[in-house]
Amino acid sequence: MPKENDYQIRRTLLKERQPFKLEDVATELKVGVEVVQSVVEKLASQGYTFRNTGEYYIHSKNALLGSIYDASKRFNGRYLKFGIVSDTHLGSNMERLDLLEQVYDIFKKEGAKTVFHAGDFTDGYGVYRGQEFEVHKVGQEEQIDYAIKVYPQRPLVRTFTIAGNHDLRQYERGGSDPLVQVARARKDIEYLGQLDARVKLADNVAMEILHPSGSIAYALSYKAQRDINNRPASDLPNILVYGHWHTSFYMQYRDVQFLQAPCLKETGLWERSKGLHTTLGCWLVEAVLTDDLSSLAKFKPELFRFQ
Repeated sequence: MPKENDYQIRRTLLKERQPFKLEDVATELKVGVEVVQSVVEKLASQGYTFRNTGEYYIHSKNALLGSIYDASKRFNGRYLKFGIVSDTHLGSNMERLDLLEQVYDIFKKEGAKTVFHAGDFTDGYGVYRGQEFEVHKVGQEEQIDYAIKVYPQRPLVRTFTIAGNHDLRQYERGGSDPLVQVARARKDIEYLGQLDARVKLADNVAMEILHPSGSIAYALSYKAQRDINNRPASDLPNILVYGHWHTSFYMQYRDVQFLQAPCLKETGLWERSKGLHTTLGCWLVEAVLTDDLSSLAKFKPELFRFQ
């Protein structure tokens, strides 16, 4: 397929805001339907979202609903051990890549082969006014390439991540989802979805990882308590993890083990404008399931803090 045809099809598809049929695009551009289908699939592999309704395709820039991932096979029966990181903001001048490397050394030493990342993997671009002065990798593609290159790798350790609001800023403007490309290039990183994901730890034990919106409340427990209170019992996970707010907190509430994940980024312009100061660190979680694997018999979170 000539490059000019590829470019024209790509441009047409990315500008489309209404449901469309492959046949109509093919007729308009005087190419085969299979050619248009090939470009749609290529764009999807690059992180653009195209939803197939059966008859029509929809190019969407809205966040996808949370996914469900079965991680139960990564653990040894009743015994769970995993790391939690969040808000690494790769590409920011305030990133702490040195501490992120230390965190993965801790996980390796402690025997945690599974790490969950609660979003804002990259710093994104155009998220807030003045951010352009706080990044050393400008634009989405530079940050994607940088993240692929520098995110820590350890033998047998696998990272499962969601996307946060920083990751998705350009996606919301009609761009691609950067974590799709990162996960494609890094076989030790698996992408669980945008903003929220459910992880199955055993047949009846689940963890939810959420990158919430908005500013942190005065009381660290408030928004998590409100979230848990507003849910029906059937929608409550055994473990609930929040990213986004760059601080650390743990509580047990309504039989939910709640963890607020600290970050690995120094305090910057946005945090200072909100009167916030970041907590640098990670969580290491050890848990034991009941004999019938139906609930948690033991839950031991350990905070590693760097300031």
